[in-house]
Amino acid sequence: MTTDPLVAISVIVTFTAASKLLANRYGVPTVVFLLAFGVLVGPEAIGFLEASLFTDELEDIVGFAVAIIVFEGAFSLSLGRMRRTSRATLALVTVGSLVTFVGVGLAIRGLLGLQWTISFLVSALLVATGPTVITPILEQITVRESVARLLETEGIVNDPIAAVLGAVVFSATLSARPAAGGGDLVGEFVTQMAIGVLVGLVTAGVVGYVLRRLSASPQDSRLVVLASALLSYTVATAFATEAGVVTVAVAGLLLGSLDVPYQQEIAGFSGDVSTIVLGAVYLILAALIRFEDIAALGPGGIGVVLVTMLVVRPLGVFVSTYGSNFSRNERLFIAAVGPRGIIPAATATLFTLQLSAAGVANADSVASLVFLVILVTVVTEAGGAPLVARTLDIVPMTTLIIGGGDIGRTLADELEDGGHDPLIVERDGDVVAALRSRDYSVVHGDGTDADVLGDANADDAEMVVATTSDDATNVLACQTARSAFGVDTLVSLVNDQTRANALEDLGILAITRPEATATAVDELVSLPSLSEWKRTTGHKQTFAEETVVSDAVDGERIEDVDLPDQAVVVLVQRGGEFVVPTQDVTLRKGDRVTLLGQSGAVEGAAALLAESSSSE
Repeated sequence: MTTDPLVAISVIVTFTAASKLLANRYGVPTVVFLLAFGVLVGPEAIGFLEASLFTDELEDIVGFAVAIIVFEGAFSLSLGRMRRTSRATLALVTVGSLVTFVGVGLAIRGLLGLQWTISFLVSALLVATGPTVITPILEQITVRESVARLLETEGIVNDPIAAVLGAVVFSATLSARPAAGGGDLVGEFVTQMAIGVLVGLVTAGVVGYVLRRLSASPQDSRLVVLASALLSYTVATAFATEAGVVTVAVAGLLLGSLDVPYQQEIAGFSGDVSTIVLGAVYLILAALIRFEDIAALGPGGIGVVLVTMLVVRPLGVFVSTYGSNFSRNERLFIAAVGPRGIIPAATATLFTLQLSAAGVANADSVASLVFLVILVTVVTEAGGAPLVARTLDIVPMTTLIIGGGDIGRTLADELEDGGHDPLIVERDGDVVAALRSRDYSVVHGDGTDADVLGDANADDAEMVVATTSDDATNVLACQTARSAFGVDTLVSLVNDQTRANALEDLGILAITRPEATATAVDELVSLPSLSEWKRTTGHKQTFAEETVVSDAVDGERIEDVDLPDQAVVVLVQRGGEFVVPTQDVTLRKGDRVTLLGQSGAVEGAAALLAESSSSE
């Protein structure tokens, strides 16, 4: 019996909502449930959704869905957020993508023996990690802001790269010209990218102008943006097959960075629409999975998945993040989180249909292999990401900054550059909007309110720094953080110098504006080399403190501890005593050790000091 299309749509929307509810309830990315429900209602299980329902319209359905999803992700990312990403992000979307493209292609060729064009067609599609899977993961766990930005940016940027690269290799495969000149393929790739960028630039300029001049309500802005995303996708696709994905990525990125009216309302609406569309597409594509085709890949298919997850992804990540300020465990986490999403799933399905119609050998292997990688990576990497984060202990301790003025913003910048995770609490709505537009992590509310501090995860805060212009507010915020959440390290800006001693009596470190200025100037004059070092190499060199808990270090002289070459011990605190160490100083459990050196080496040294014994 053939399912009525309207009934099918109703079921799809219902399962999409159910997936979202279950994901939020159990802390598992939504896509895990979407794929499970898709298989359940597809021909491999109860057969409610048949492939014939969607085959004729599949390309248009998937195309528009991808346009909305990519646009929403790019709009939320914005240029301001990208500017705050590390150089490792640029390396990951360039060098990392190249490692994936070459490494996965060679693995497919070697393990499955498919022709070169099919092998590299699949590897091109698998370059994309995709925001549709990454974003739900980051909603379920807490990581340092720079880690989240890297993963989000990789997903947004790699989606159009994978789509265009896949289209170019697909063209070579379909026309049976694998030996065509490399210049032809590069030229086609550049052409599609250029068309997409150009249409995206025009779209962003026109829509931005219209919104500023004519938009009178959030509803107007949301509808204009949604319509423009779909129209620009259609126009770009008419000129070049996969240019539409590039167009919506560029347009979304630029519009998200412009000062357009009702920006927050647009982002919220786009996210809601994207959730519905994402669910529909995943359910439809999962319903098209044929397990006999996947099983036909045999051990070679499993081998490709394992090489992709355990060799290629870690290699790309570790090469791209070498010398960055990411810790070893953060790099391991990034390497462990590379699930594939909507772009490879959708595009592989379309390419398989067209290659099969053209009689290209091994055409079915494209969709089968891509779906196998998606299924395994989504279930293991997306589903297991919270456990990996806890195991690697990368959930950051937050520094709460009360007040989003100049001092609060500057402090947040300094802390983030030093590898910390600052969060600003600000009660002025306009200031909050300005901070969010510049991609600071902000909670809107009164920093003296325990409920607001709870929303800011004060129970996980290692320090609270109050920087408002009102001393009473600063003191009350610090006292609330201590009494309600047990935060011990409290710092307050003191605007009236006569109150500094009173704050010290309360156990709050008081810093006056003159004192802060004098300290900075004194350091600049007395220690010019140190000041220059902080200014020019702070992202590669760092200070860190760690408490000795390792049995292997306890009782050892500093010179006998196997510290990394570019990390040195510069201070040891033992109880109330501070020791400027020589090589003969012996370290003891409980010592608080200050380290200085190259970021990666300091992280390794800190891990060595904090390493638990195997018997614990």
